[in-house]
Amino acid sequence: MRVKLWAGQVLAVCLVGLLLASCGGKPATRVLFIGNSFTYYNRGIDKQLAKLTRSIQTSSISEPGYTLEMHWTGGNAIKTIGEGGWAYVVLQEQSQTPVIDRAKFQEYVSDFNQVIEQNGAKTILLMTWERPDSVAYGVTTANLAAAYDAVGTELGIKVAPVGLAFASALQQRPDLVLYGTDGHPTMYGTYLAACVLYGTITGHSPVGIAYADSSISPEVRDFFQRVAAQSLGQ
Repeated sequence: MRVKLWAGQVLAVCLVGLLLASCGGKPATRVLFIGNSFTYYNRGIDKQLAKLTRSIQTSSISEPGYTLEMHWTGGNAIKTIGEGGWAYVVLQEQSQTPVIDRAKFQEYVSDFNQVIEQNGAKTILLMTWERPDSVAYGVTTANLAAAYDAVGTELGIKVAPVGLAFASALQQRPDLVLYGTDGHPTMYGTYLAACVLYGTITGHSPVGIAYADSSISPEVRDFFQRVAAQSLGQ
């Protein structure tokens, strides 16, 4: 009778709470994404990240065309951060702003970072990728990387080098389409971004993870995982 009771208790513990990553009882790492359509396309980078590992639980506040300034003044992002319980908050700025108006980019990253740290979480900057329709305005891989790295260094914030991973993948495999002419990611791009975020957050290489969207072949999955790891020096 005691054995049956104990088994029932273990089962109850395993089922209680969405914050449990497994029946081992270890709370999941909660990650909040704040961004726009670059984040939410293809069911979202956040959803792809959560499928890479049971140890991460994600949520997203992403609105079309939003800048960090718009999220800041809108209030919903600040309210959600203030609810607490997040380990990381991933900030994705509007894809042109870091190059066109770096001062405003830094201003709102700094403002968000203060609120994020006050609520016990850490900030991660999601470096976006080159926009073919905005190259003439300087929205290139090199300029985006320079802007994100400069702000990350200035504020002591970790940067997920998604844009650099995109550039590396395209250099090696130009046959793989990662984004459209307006920069919006394909499923390939979203998956690669999720792999980079996985490595950034966990400190572990994504190489060898079994999951990939059904539209991605095992060969391409493995390639993206290697590129993500290389971009992080893993």
